[in-house]
Amino acid sequence: MALNKNLKYLTLLLTILFSSGCQHEFINSKIIKLNSIHFDSNISYSFKERSRQYFVADKITNVMQGSSLTIQKLEFKKRNFYGGSNVRSKEIEILGELHYEFNIKNKLKAGMISVVVQMPSNEINPQAEISAQKQLKDEIEFLLLEKLTQEYLLIEN
Repeated sequence: MALNKNLKYLTLLLTILFSSGCQHEFINSKIIKLNSIHFDSNISYSFKERSRQYFVADKITNVMQGSSLTIQKLEFKKRNFYGGSNVRSKEIEILGELHYEFNIKNKLKAGMISVVVQMPSNEINPQAEISAQKQLKDEIEFLLLEKLTQEYLLIEN
């Protein structure tokens, strides 16, 4: 009987803890609502679609009146590093640069974010190397957007 009573209280306690936990936002949402988002004409469609996972244009938002994001330039640069006795390509480095401008609470903050990714060169199978570079560009876009959300949170606070 005492075990039943303790089990009842334990069940009640756990239910209260879980139900109160659901009311709080333990999962931090990374979607940032701004009044407007502008992209320059040379920004790729895939980057625009991917950025919608992080930044949403919401004109109804009263919290951030007049807040906007302008992505001015997205650029990828590729460098080959050569070495060895035959001076062949040993490593490929891809640099991604994102130029942006935030306008938050009538403060203008412009900046540039860069990410560098390196991979070994694959001269035996050039098609595999090209597809690996495309995957690296996708990864670089993801990393640039992650850093851009960090920049926004630093500016906002």
